[in-house]
Amino acid sequence: MLMRSKMKTEREFSGLLVRILFCSLMILIARRFEGKAKTAADHATFYVATYGNNHNTGGQQAPFATLSRARAAVRELKKTAAGAIKVYVRAGTYYLAEPLVFGPEDSGTERVPITYAAYPGELVTISGGRKLDCQWRPYKDGIMMCNLPALKAGEYDFSQLFINGKRQIRARFPNYENSIPGISGYIYPKGSIPDEAKAPFSDPNSDMTFSGISPRGIIFDAGTFTPRRWAKPEEAVIHIFQEFHWCNLQWTIRAIDYTNNRIWFGRGGHQGKVGSVDRSSQFYVENVFEELDAPGEWYLDKDKGVLYHIPAEGIDLKTALVEAPILQQVVRFIGTQDTPVSHITLEGFRIAHTASTFLERYSVPSRGDWSIHRGGTVFLEGTRDCTVKDCWFDAVGGNAVFMNNYNRDNAVTGCKFTQTGDSAICFVGALESTIGTFRNFPFQCRASNNLIHDCGAFGKQIAGVYISRAKRITAAHNLIYNMPRAGICIGDGTWGGHIIEANEIHHAVQETSDHGPFNSWGREGFWCPTQAHNKEFAFPHQAGNVKEYAEETTIVRNNYLHSVAKTYEWGSYLQALDLDDGTSNFHVYNNLCVGMGISIREGDFRTVENNIIIDPVVPFAIHYGFDNNNDIVRRNIIYTTGDIFHVSAVTQPYLKEMNNNLFYSPRPPWSYKPAITIVSRNKNGISTYKKLTLAEWQELGYDKDSLIADPMFIDPARNDYRVKPESPALKLGFKNFEMGKWGLTDEFPAQWRN
Repeated sequence: MLMRSKMKTEREFSGLLVRILFCSLMILIARRFEGKAKTAADHATFYVATYGNNHNTGGQQAPFATLSRARAAVRELKKTAAGAIKVYVRAGTYYLAEPLVFGPEDSGTERVPITYAAYPGELVTISGGRKLDCQWRPYKDGIMMCNLPALKAGEYDFSQLFINGKRQIRARFPNYENSIPGISGYIYPKGSIPDEAKAPFSDPNSDMTFSGISPRGIIFDAGTFTPRRWAKPEEAVIHIFQEFHWCNLQWTIRAIDYTNNRIWFGRGGHQGKVGSVDRSSQFYVENVFEELDAPGEWYLDKDKGVLYHIPAEGIDLKTALVEAPILQQVVRFIGTQDTPVSHITLEGFRIAHTASTFLERYSVPSRGDWSIHRGGTVFLEGTRDCTVKDCWFDAVGGNAVFMNNYNRDNAVTGCKFTQTGDSAICFVGALESTIGTFRNFPFQCRASNNLIHDCGAFGKQIAGVYISRAKRITAAHNLIYNMPRAGICIGDGTWGGHIIEANEIHHAVQETSDHGPFNSWGREGFWCPTQAHNKEFAFPHQAGNVKEYAEETTIVRNNYLHSVAKTYEWGSYLQALDLDDGTSNFHVYNNLCVGMGISIREGDFRTVENNIIIDPVVPFAIHYGFDNNNDIVRRNIIYTTGDIFHVSAVTQPYLKEMNNNLFYSPRPPWSYKPAITIVSRNKNGISTYKKLTLAEWQELGYDKDSLIADPMFIDPARNDYRVKPESPALKLGFKNFEMGKWGLTDEFPAQWRN
């Protein structure tokens, strides 16, 4: 009995021991797998820091030193990753020796997206420049100088200089002064050099003439031009406005003839399609040592390898941060339609110090007047589902973000763009290479919730958002202001389908003319330049099949455009919404235009309805419409002390439908009865002006049911232009639309708001 009891106890003990060992083994296995899972999770995030080392593992305590090393680590990890991969970059400035390039091999997927981001709460700068080690010493007249041996040795070159993060002024005449943008800080020539004038140098290509050829130079006014003689005029660059102030142009200077007061142009003049200059073309010349005479100016003697600078007030050069842009691009996404770069996001960076590009190759992407450099600080070609998010493009030298040719479903969102050399965001395709299965154009991309202001440091025919040869591009909730030309520009009607909505644009067209905060073109195959611009009488005709080009309707809605600093000039056509030459297949509604109106030139299938126009500097304009067009203007409120409409036309009918509009003056009684000015031209090109009353206009068949009455705005002093329930506008079919929801949303990064 005792023996059986002992054996039973031993069996129970053995079973207990087995169970204990089994449980211990399971715990060890679970812990091991838990450790592996934790390791994998840790490896899904890499870190880069200025104090890192590329031999490190890339963990938070052992970060990499460079973005390129992190990119290599991501390439390996994504082969086995099961979820998102993130690269955090810690505070500091990362000076790139070459652009960071993402190819198809760096792509993420919808399941494994890849993000390169500034560490939350830290300022991280990706720089295309170089920090200069300057040992300053006095030169003369308040000018400081320092030697740059590496520059003299040809290791680098630069045409911009930054002191403590601020772009400095290259020595110029006349000195920089910006109290009146585009006017102050310039002088005027006496005209362009005549074609018959003999150049003081030989040009082996002078016989290769073409339409739109560049002028050869200008005649300067000896009374306003600098009295100093320049030792190296061939180093100088002239910045000069085109004669109609549609753009500015730059040339290197080939020679100066002081006897005949002539500045002969060298290379350049390609920055605008129409390059003519005349006595109204104000200009300045930069990069001249003899003109180094004002605080903030600098000059680089490349032969000697010496930098000269007059520091601005309050700048201590002994402690100042001195940086020079070297690279034109800092990040490149380069794929193809068949093997695109995809699912990569750049997030939260300050991107700065890229070289100017205005003397690089430009092209004219469409038949509009715009010329553009196909490049950008962040450049994308052959991409899908890539995003530039919450970044600050700080005084970059050319375009900031450029999507070239095939790109689809990309986004630029939450970004800030200030003092860019050229445009902020560009979506540009290529019509000539979009054929068969090749789709060489941006498609379904977005520019949303961006802050864009004070751009165009070098180029003046630029935009906050520029679209050309693209389809279904959305520009929404952007705040754009202090621009030399357009806030948003659509360069052509190919292929339409764009949505321009909920943007706030003010103080645009500050340095140019004949444009608007929003501008569009449509000079496709149907467009007739003779009907549009010929000074002599043009036989009117129909538009043709505009939808062959503008396949889908472009929608412009719920935008707020205001604050124009221009005075009225006939022919200036400064309008809030400028539907310029050939613009077709547009639906324009629910826009608030304060201080500016709307203009529609020759085109077709434009419906302009339910907009509010307040005291426009130039009346609502209808110019040279095609015969039997399908344009509709209805149910708008026009609140003005001037003319209701300006109509420049060849024949009637001017539009398919114009009715149910409400007109009113904010300061009754009107100084004269409500008027429509009709401009006609005869076969000799002579224009005649006829002013019609509203009743006479109605007799022609237009605005038969339109009224002159107080629209009864709810609270215009607080920018609430909705109308009260008893408003006569409602009886005409006008519908209130939401106010104040335009511009930036609450999601815009707080760090970039100020």
